[in-house]
Amino acid sequence: MPIGTEEYRQRLADIRARMAARALDAVIVYSWKRGQVRYVAGYAPNYVANVAAVVVPLEGEPSMYIRFPFDLERAQRMCWFADVRASGDVNAIGGDVAGDLRRRGVGDGARVGLVTGDGVMDEMPYTLYRQLTADLPGVAFVDARDLVMDVRRVKSPAEFALLRRSAQVADAAVESRVGGDGAGRGRVRRRGRRRRRGAFCGRDDVAAGDCAPGQPGADRPPDHQALPGDDITIFELAVEVDGYWTQVARAFAPGAPTRAQQAIYRAVYEAYQAEVEACRPGAPFGAIAQAAERVLEAHSFGAHSEHDYGHGIGLDLPEPPRIGVDDADTVEAGMVIVLHPAVRVPGVGGAFIGGTVLVHEDRAEAIHAIPAELPHASA
Repeated sequence: MPIGTEEYRQRLADIRARMAARALDAVIVYSWKRGQVRYVAGYAPNYVANVAAVVVPLEGEPSMYIRFPFDLERAQRMCWFADVRASGDVNAIGGDVAGDLRRRGVGDGARVGLVTGDGVMDEMPYTLYRQLTADLPGVAFVDARDLVMDVRRVKSPAEFALLRRSAQVADAAVESRVGGDGAGRGRVRRRGRRRRRGAFCGRDDVAAGDCAPGQPGADRPPDHQALPGDDITIFELAVEVDGYWTQVARAFAPGAPTRAQQAIYRAVYEAYQAEVEACRPGAPFGAIAQAAERVLEAHSFGAHSEHDYGHGIGLDLPEPPRIGVDDADTVEAGMVIVLHPAVRVPGVGGAFIGGTVLVHEDRAEAIHAIPAELPHASA
């Protein structure tokens, strides 16, 4: 178990403090792909159609119900508490959860929070919600997604350690594709999903040409074709190690870059560095984006800025917050944020540069190796 039992118990205590503040008698944490159940219980459903629900009472041990009996042994091994059962299907999970709450005395007049996803995705199906409301007609179910996300936004030292391992795997994977000479191994490869010693590469995109994220050619699966020798090529990789994701965005030139392309790269790299410097506890998220915009304006690329300037990351990709110029919410020590400015100049080239950053009490630590100069084959 990469995260220790004492840390899970501290998470439970933090969640219960928020439950009490909202007058919630219990919380149901439900996950399919997102990381809410894993954060609370240690178990990741992991299969295409697998799901899990955790009952968190105000007092007493939690319990968890998963869909597939064949995964029960793994679930019991991963989960830090003992009461783990298989329900068989989604509706049965609803019935089992309702029965669990009744046994705990949670019935008519009670308030139960639903943690069914996060600010990016809501995962609870209507059929499960209908089963819960039918079995517990006197219970008031309320949206409590932000309750767990409020606890999750600040990571622990153990989580920082897992994120560093994930970043090391991501950087090694980038270097294996791009190579130290920027040659890119000669070909564009398709998006991959691969496992290597517990690491999961969930996004492996190479976009050739003068495109950047948000433009045609950047978000579609890359083609098997030789890399052009006169374009900047964008490479984005996300890696999961023991549940924790990191993301790195790089750019390189398979051939000799033009001065204009080198200028784009330098501007975006400096904008990334400005974001890292601005990402300090107490700073508004908007100030991070504005720091990048000032650099791009100084290099005369302000009109060509694209994409958002970053987002949270951890058990999920992405996580809140989203880094925008008008965001007044503030950075906290313990946050983990991906910072990644982007520029695209039609007919010239583009760059998308950045990676995962750990926020300490007095600084932000960029945990990916990103070169200050545009890597290229003729270097």
